[in-house]
Formats: sequence, structure tokens, C-alpha cells
Amino acid sequence: MRKGLFTFIVFWINFQAFVRPEIKAQVKPAEAPFVKKNQWVDSSLDKEGWKYFKDQYVQDFTEEEGESLPTAVPSLLQSGKDVFSALTGFSFSVRRFKPKGLSNRHFLQFVQDINISQLSDGSIPWASWGGLNEVTGNQQLFAGLRNNEYQFGAAGNAVFMQLNAAKLFPQTTFTHNISNRNYHHRFAFTKVWNTTKTGWTIAHSFSFKSGKGGLYPANSFEGISYFLAIDKQFKNQNWSLILFGNRQLNTRTSAVTEELIQLTGNKLYQPGWGWYQGNIKQANWQFQHQPVVVLSQSYQISPIVKRVSSFLFSSGEKFNRGLDWYNAPDPRPDYYRYLPSFYKDSVMQNQITHHLQSHPEQLQLNWETMYQANQQSTAEKRARYFIDDKVERSTKLAFNIRYQIDYSSSLKLLFQSQYKWERYHYFKRMHDLMGAAYSVNWNQFAEDDPNAGVAIQNNLNHPDQLLQEGDQWGYNYKMHLQQWVGLAQLVYILPKWDFFTAVEYSSTQYQREGLYRNGLFPMRSYGPSEKEGFKNWQIKSGLTYKLNGRNYAYLHVMLASKPPLANDIYLSPRVSALKHPAIENESFQMLELGYILNAPSLRIQFNGYYHQTGNAMDVMSFYHDGYRNLVNYALSNISTKALGLELSASLELRGGFSLNSAISLGKFTYRERPMYRIMPDNAVFETEKGMLFIKGYPLAGMPALAFYHGLSYRLNGNVFLNISGSFLGPQFLALNPLRRSSSAINSMTAAEIDSWTNPSVLPSVYISDLSLGYSFRLYKNSKGKSYVLQCFLGVNNCLNQTFITGGFEQLRMDLTGQDLNRFPNKYYYRQGPLYSLSLKWKL
Repeated sequence: MRKGLFTFIVFWINFQAFVRPEIKAQVKPAEAPFVKKNQWVDSSLDKEGWKYFKDQYVQDFTEEEGESLPTAVPSLLQSGKDVFSALTGFSFSVRRFKPKGLSNRHFLQFVQDINISQLSDGSIPWASWGGLNEVTGNQQLFAGLRNNEYQFGAAGNAVFMQLNAAKLFPQTTFTHNISNRNYHHRFAFTKVWNTTKTGWTIAHSFSFKSGKGGLYPANSFEGISYFLAIDKQFKNQNWSLILFGNRQLNTRTSAVTEELIQLTGNKLYQPGWGWYQGNIKQANWQFQHQPVVVLSQSYQISPIVKRVSSFLFSSGEKFNRGLDWYNAPDPRPDYYRYLPSFYKDSVMQNQITHHLQSHPEQLQLNWETMYQANQQSTAEKRARYFIDDKVERSTKLAFNIRYQIDYSSSLKLLFQSQYKWERYHYFKRMHDLMGAAYSVNWNQFAEDDPNAGVAIQNNLNHPDQLLQEGDQWGYNYKMHLQQWVGLAQLVYILPKWDFFTAVEYSSTQYQREGLYRNGLFPMRSYGPSEKEGFKNWQIKSGLTYKLNGRNYAYLHVMLASKPPLANDIYLSPRVSALKHPAIENESFQMLELGYILNAPSLRIQFNGYYHQTGNAMDVMSFYHDGYRNLVNYALSNISTKALGLELSASLELRGGFSLNSAISLGKFTYRERPMYRIMPDNAVFETEKGMLFIKGYPLAGMPALAFYHGLSYRLNGNVFLNISGSFLGPQFLALNPLRRSSSAINSMTAAEIDSWTNPSVLPSVYISDLSLGYSFRLYKNSKGKSYVLQCFLGVNNCLNQTFITGGFEQLRMDLTGQDLNRFPNKYYYRQGPLYSLSLKWKL
């Protein structure tokens, strides 16, 4: 029914353009700067035709035409970064600050109108356009529940990236970045041609990034990114072809415990590397290359109707590479059984502490020992240690069509539809046998199963498979995901009021396809599973009161239901198609109330908000010591709420100085007690279920108080200086729900429950930053063309502090001994200042 209604609307729009040939080829005066008021747009129009066109579609006429219009206040510009986002976007990110306390799925990124967020986990593939800074800056940001001219938007931020060659600023630039961050050098060349007389525009950009060592001795980074855009402008339409991608391989850092920091005396200690044959060898890597092709058309059907169509195709691979082992001692130097805290005897603790501090090489991977173990394992040299890749191959198709109807200067309509199809192929791949001759496609966690002879097989269709480097193994399955979305939006503009409302309907479908017949679930692992479908809607409305051209007050409201993410539907898709036993749509409600002042020298933005989420789901998988197996921890009825305030201001002073400030206040908590269910990988039934006692507990990742303040200076557009500081108050770590379950605290005293369940908190931190920019002309030739050098230096953490950027409570815990120190929290550390120097030659 809904699809039929949308089809009728599309037919009506095209029919109106067909039956009104007298206006089909015209250009709307508001979009043609060379057209003056009252001037005929098309000389073929007779006076009656022009009068019809003027009366129906043109509202910008003076009183000389005999029309007296009420005094209208201009509407608030919606696009571009709002003051709060512009000031805090970088400074607050040192601790993974979540604006408004919203989860990642409430922040969307669009490329040529197409939502590029993944249906599997809601993540945005930022790395796909990493390194293309010179061409990806053409973005529009719509904060919160504001309306936009493209899509429904998002409760957090919706960012629309337009990469058409004709919309990029003409340039010829060469850029060199020098930094001590993940990569240390970046070289980029960008060329954007002016549009030719025949309507062609071409743009391309290439960059190379590399890094060795730096803050982390085993750090390595290599990336090559590319971009090509071709536009062709016709009389009333524009075609655009865009290709971009980023091939990147870099090392990964891991969280560590405070005990390891104290043992090594190094806040940047990393356990994932060691020495092999005199060289550093890193075990933890990540790779991604997922190029994107977009074909789009913008077609001005009539003066009031514009159609934009986009088609996206993407295909590529990403993986995490790491160390694995079979029937061998854990090789990780930070394994808890190797550390002093594992032992109760204080004498033993002191001896191990002294030994490790005297032999720091034992706190790094011992590659020599692992290679020797492979050589001596059996006569056939079967691998006991090896390196494998956890691979995700993806193929994505998306089609979007948008009709923008400016029926008059007061009434604007938007109809949009998008279809997305995504397929993900997940498997493990043998990368390095480390000197061994082969491995076997067995599941070591199933060895304790009563039917171990069958259960140990990862693939019953090919039992006892001998593995060589490059072979797939472990798990092997595909996820088929698709979604259709339809949108209708109305914007009504009055002299003193602006009103909008938008309604979106979506239909989402998930299906798992097993490529292995797993020995644990021979009847539930192979072939396509039943499809899981969801019907959802969301609606938002907003009202803005325009006091005058500087003062605006607004109220926005949103009600929505969202489908669960595909990764939260299946308990353990690696081995079976078993689903979460309590699948529900996620509910979401949000209210925004704000005030904006846009004066020549003062900008103030006040935004208060309240939102709540209900019936959310989550699935966590980890190794459980009690079960001696991987277990799947399924959470349901996750409900949260947030009440907060964002206040930002920018004041321009004399002499090129300006003061900037931003404050975030809020309370972010769980509002219900979720349910949990435990299902081991080798079981077809729940082994435990109950309730989590976390009602009123704080959400992770959001401090109750954060503020930013800065002083900026500009001189003639050539010199820029900004000194700023950011304070982030105490914030809580991602909690281990098992510690707050009924089974965990059932036999504890009140004091023990407090110690066991109190949330872990990170201390507050104050960070100072410096930005400096300077540009000057290098040379000016006889034709007047100038060659300019732009220099920009950014320094983060100028006070040279060492602080924790984030962390989490370990999911493993010592329930028997009730010892929190057995599996303490893990943290990510930041030490010393980080700098980035950019030199850009504009040729």
C-alpha cells in the first residue's frame, strides 16, 4: 500500500511536468543569478504564460506589481556546522565523547544522498575516504532534529557529503603533512578543473600516507587513497560519476591493565609485538579497501520540481589480523596467569614482579619460542601457533531518488525513496603458519563436548581439512541484508513562523547463509536461514519562531521505532543460525528546545534535550572460564534516558580577536533492568537467564560536565591562531553486565555487592590545544597568477600530560573468589603532545 502511494506521487510529479510543456525547460529565477526580477525566463512565453508562471511560482515581487507582502523574517540557515559541533568536535573526541549521549546509530553519513552507514552494525566506513581531505570537505552538517533538503536526518548529526566535480572548488594543490600520530607523512596532489564551455568538469586527488615507529615502537601505517569525479552539464540536468577508495594497512593498539603499566614503567606499553631475528614483529594488524562508485543525475524537471537520482556500488574487504594457537600455551605476555596479581602469596607476587622487571623482554611476544614449537610439534610439523585474518568481504548496492518541490516560497515538499542491498561474507583465513607445514580445520573449544568426534569439525562437508596459507577456515557464512525507505517531508514558511514535519517508513530484512556445516549445529548452520523482517517508522516535527533576523527559538520532537541491528539478531552467526530469543523493534523518543542568536559579532546557541530508548538489544561473545568455552551473552529490554543541555557562544572582539566557549551538561542513565540470557557456543539451549540490576546506572562515554574555551586571532585572512582548553569531567567505563546479574550477587553481603557492582569511573582531565595557520604568496607571474603556500600547525595536549582516553571492564571475572583484581579494568593511554604540520602549495 505504502509503496503504491509513493509510486503514484512519483507518477504525478512527472505527469505535471508533461502536461505543462510551457514551463518544463525553464530555470527557476531563484537558481539563476543572471535573471532579474520581473524578467522573462523564457522568451517563448507569451504574456499570459508568464503571468501564470509568476502567479503560481514566483513570490519575490515588489509593490510596483501591485502586490503588498507582509514583512517576513528570513529563516534560520540549517546547513553548516552549528557552533557547538564546530567548537567541540575535535577537542572532546580525545575521550570518544558522544554528543547528547546518543549511540552510533543516531549519527549518519551520506554520500550523494545515499546513507552509507552499514546495516550490519550501524557503523560508518570512515576509512573508505581517509586521506582525501582536499575533496571531502564539501559537507553539510544538520545537527539534531532539524530538517534538511535531502533525507530524514538523524537524532545526533546527519552529514551530507557532495563530491560532484562541479561542486568542488577549482584548485591545483600539493600537500605534505608531517605528524607523530598514526601516520607520520602524507603526500597529496589534487586537481579540480574549471568547467569547460561544453559542460565538462573533472577532478581527481591522490594521497599516500606512511608511518614507522613514533610513539609506539612497533607502529606501522601505509595507505594509498584516490578520487576521481567527472561531471557533464546539460541544459537542465547534470550527470556525475564518482570513484573513491582508500587501501590501508596499519597496526592496532590494545587496551592494557594498570598492573602492566606499573611493571613496565611505560604508559604506552603494548603487548602485541616482540623481536624475531633481530627485527620487530607485530602480531596485530588491520586492513581495509572498499572502493565506492557513485553515478548520479540532477534533473530540473520544471521550475518547481527537481529530481536527484543516485546509484552506489561498493565492493571490498577488511580484516583484523592476529595471533592464534591450538593445543598450546597462551603466548600473550599479558595473559593474567603470567602476572603477579594471579597469585595470592605475596612472596610469589614479589618474586614474579622482580623477575619481569629484570627481564622486560618477557613482557613482549616471544616469536622465537613459537617458531620452535611449530618445528618440534610433530613429525609432520603441524602448526601450534599461527597468524590468521578475521575477514569481512562486502558488496553493497544502493539506489536513491529524491523529488524536491518548491511549490512556492512558503511551501516546500520533499519525497524520497532509497533501497539498499548489502551482502557480507565472514570467514577466517590462514595467513602465516609460522614455519609449520599445515594446520587442521578443527574447533578446539568443542573438545570437551560429549560428541567431540563430530563437534570438533568446523565443516562436516569437508572433515579434517588440512589447511595451507590462504585457506579459509574456522567459520564461513554470509549475511544478506536489505532495506527500503520512503520519506515525505513538508516545510511551511510564514513571516514569523517556520514549520516542518517529516515521516519515514522502512522495511528491513535479514538472512544468514551458512557455508560450513558446523559439527556443533549440523542442522542449524548450513544453507540459508529463515528471513527476519521488520517494519518501522519515524516521524519528526519542528516549529521555529523568528523574533527577528537575529533571534530564533525552536521546538523539535521525534518519535521512532528502529529495527535491531543484524549483529544483534543472531546469537553466534559464526556457528549457527540461532536467533536472539527476545527480538523486538527499538523505540526512541526525543525532544529539543533551543534558542539561537546570530548577531554580527556574537553568536549564541542554547539547546536543551531529552531522549529515551526502549527495547534495545545487544549480543556479546567472550571466553567464559566457568564454561571453558566461548559464550554468547544476549541482552534485551535495554532502556536508557538522557536529559542535557548544550550551550555555545562565539564573540568577536576588536583587532581580529574572538572568544569561544561551549558547555555540555547532562545526566545519562539506564531507566530499566534489562534481561540477560547465556548460551555457550556448543549448546542449543539457554544455560542461564535473569535480570541485570543496573537501573539508574550511568551510561558509558558521557561525562556529566564538559566545557571548552578558546581564544582566536585572525589577521587579514593570512594569519590564524587559536589557543583552547577542554575539560572533560569524570565518565564511566563500559560495564560488565555479568557483575550486576542476580547470579553474581546472590550470595554476597551488602558491602560486597557495593564493591562488586559500583561502576568504574575515569578521572576528569583537562587538555590544552594550539592551532596556528599562516599563508603567503610565493610567486606571481606576468599573467597575474599567484602561487601560495599555506601552513597549518596543530598541537594537541600542549601541557604534555599522560591520561586515559578510554577503557572497559573485562567480561571475564572471578565469581568464585570474588576478586576484582583477577580481571581488572583495561585502559587506553595517551602520553605527550601530538602534532600535525600541514604544508599546502596552491599552484
